[in-house]
Amino acid sequence: MTPSNRSPFAPLNRGLFLTRLVMIWERLLPALSPFVVLVLLISVAGQWGLFERLPTPSAHAAALIVGFVLALIAAIRALRRFRMPGFTEINARLALDNGLKPEKLLAMRHMKDQPRLKVGKPKAGLAQGDPFALRYIALTAAIFGFVLLGPVPLSKIEAAFCPAAHSLMLASRN
Repeated sequence: MTPSNRSPFAPLNRGLFLTRLVMIWERLLPALSPFVVLVLLISVAGQWGLFERLPTPSAHAAALIVGFVLALIAAIRALRRFRMPGFTEINARLALDNGLKPEKLLAMRHMKDQPRLKVGKPKAGLAQGDPFALRYIALTAAIFGFVLLGPVPLSKIEAAFCPAAHSLMLASRN
């Protein structure tokens, strides 16, 4: 038994729904990228041992909190620009992904046997959420750190995310 063209499982309806989800993901990704960049920068700071040079664990915690607040502000700014995709945008994207004209997709609503439709992959939108390209700076610093410092213990990078480990590092140095 084949689903009717009015069924939510009909190829056109399924294609429109999945394309809508892809477009929503693409529009939400810029709000997530500041947190990805924050994790990269903290990891690089841990690799280089920058948190070990801070005098107290509270200074370490303050640096992490400031980074989180800045990432949160950038994410909120990106979310303020978010808007749900409209039917025309979804229809045009699905048509583009399948090499069809949007009018052809509209006409497919009345076809009994609809062809299978492809849903395009999401496009990465990290550049919108990282306008200063900090991800490239973090990546370059990580590569330089690996070349200059060699492989560092994973515990050193983990300690960058945990201010309590900072006090343990200070105690082990004394």
